[in-house]
Amino acid sequence: SIKPQFFSFRWLTLLLSQEFLYPEIQRLWDSFFADSERFKFLLYFCCAMLVAQRTRLINGDFIDNMKVLQRYPIETDIYQLLQLACQIKDGKLILHPVPSTNSSTPNNTSGRSGLLGGWFSRAKNR
Repeated sequence: SIKPQFFSFRWLTLLLSQEFLYPEIQRLWDSFFADSERFKFLLYFCCAMLVAQRTRLINGDFIDNMKVLQRYPIETDIYQLLQLACQIKDGKLILHPVPSTNSSTPNNTSGRSGLLGGWFSRAKNR
């Protein structure tokens, strides 16, 4: 029930400058501006941030998830997120369902894989 507006507005309008330390921001912005589709890559990177916290988000409650999304974990490896964003961009990321340990989370009966609704459940044919 978390709407993207609750966290993504800040992520996108400030180009993630509030989520990471300055040296990481420099590396991140270099990657954004080096990509010919820089603003699309920003979206891929934001998706990678969600994927990296996927298990925590699926198993967390609303308040815990909002804390994670509004104060992204500082120990996150920016280079792994960049690699993940590239995999998403290239259609090479395959996610499998994560079993929920949260009793308030309904069973997944829609055939979708967790928080991201199966958006990345299949890799593109290349």
